[in-house]
Amino acid sequence: MSLDLSRQPVKGIFFTAISLPAALGIWLLVHGLFGLDYAASSLVITICFSFFWQIAWSFGGWPANLVTENRWLRGSLNWILLMALVLLTIGCWHWYYGEPFQDTDIGLWGSTAIVAGVISLFFFGNTLLLPAEMGEKQPLSGFVNALWGLFLLPFGLLLLPSMAGNEGLYIPWIWFPITLVVMGYFGGWPFDAIPQPRAGIAYIAVVFAGTLAFLAVLKVAGTDFFTEGASAEKAAIFGATWTNVGFVYAWLFNQYPLGDLPQPLKGLAGTGLTLAVTGVVYAVLVSSFGTADLAGVVFGEFALMWALVSFAGIGLFDAFSWGYEEDPGGAGIGLGRRHRTESPPATQPITSTGGITDV
Repeated sequence: MSLDLSRQPVKGIFFTAISLPAALGIWLLVHGLFGLDYAASSLVITICFSFFWQIAWSFGGWPANLVTENRWLRGSLNWILLMALVLLTIGCWHWYYGEPFQDTDIGLWGSTAIVAGVISLFFFGNTLLLPAEMGEKQPLSGFVNALWGLFLLPFGLLLLPSMAGNEGLYIPWIWFPITLVVMGYFGGWPFDAIPQPRAGIAYIAVVFAGTLAFLAVLKVAGTDFFTEGASAEKAAIFGATWTNVGFVYAWLFNQYPLGDLPQPLKGLAGTGLTLAVTGVVYAVLVSSFGTADLAGVVFGEFALMWALVSFAGIGLFDAFSWGYEEDPGGAGIGLGRRHRTESPPATQPITSTGGITDV
């Protein structure tokens, strides 16, 4: 008897299980084969994420879908392309500055490129740069978002000021677990009723306010993200753990078994559940490793994070939307209320960026 990987909880269990050995492989490749220290290894994952929002999201499967629609082969081809771009980018920064890539501003560029990708694709539903009817037109959509995410915003905020002798502006990654709360668990509620682009502005404002509150809680707890040493590493571990738990819950399990709850109950329940699991995992991690090993824990979290999103990315192996394509009414979260009571709508509620507008 074969298992149906398009249904929950089988889908979530399967992809979570294979993410663990995949994370180990990433660890052995980046930290072992290339011999990078933990800080430089984590930096490589940052660069991976800067391209994730382009190859695994904005391009929507292009160019590998020109060759095959097989999920596994398409994902493998695009993942290899993505990693080739990461290596090329690292090589370019090393060549231009004439020093090891980890000694350049490549990490600041990558962090800001991630923000740019999330703004366009997550907050504004791919309508910030393109009209809605052209959001799925490839490769136009992908190239426009790549120019914005990889060049315009990060270069404008970071590199142009630095070329003029001023401090560049970059945005660290700690905001992302709050983004999962707003855009994942709450599904944008209540601002999802507002048309774009005003909804995107509201999402940015809420994430900004939530991030400030999150940073304040971390600081009061003695884990200040912006300090040096163990305190900052513990804050990073908590933030990365919450992000990983969120990816498992929202992107691999599609918020199973809470997906049928109405908002805002679903959002509150998802936030509470992920925080509870994060607290337990965090306590185990910081009690199991000494201060000298915390940098390794941070990289381990990042390696797992990259494995999780590699399987979830809609342009890669697309675990996130697997099941929604065939059954938009119930899809990954189970049968679903609408699937049990009425036929699926004529128009599938899957946005051009892979987000589910009604689950």
